[in-house]
Amino acid sequence: MLQTPGHTPGSLSAYVRIGRKKILFGQDIHGPFHPDFLSDIEEWSRSMHKLLNLEPDILCEGHFGVISPASQVRSYINSYLQQFGFE
Repeated sequence: MLQTPGHTPGSLSAYVRIGRKKILFGQDIHGPFHPDFLSDIEEWSRSMHKLLNLEPDILCEGHFGVISPASQVRSYINSYLQQFGFE
């Protein structure tokens, strides 16, 4: 388990290797961000970069399904970083 705060202070992501595949289980990569959740978008950005540095082949995203290959995972995460002004 990886601590990936931002959406909420206690957000977690799971990362496993199965054979040569690196699989990331993440949810709320897309937000939302809200004061009631104690969201911290700067912390979220750092968490997203942490996930990108893992170079996952597959992302199992809690709301939007399975994303692969690695290039699509990178594009997916980067699209949200761009949307919120971080790239």
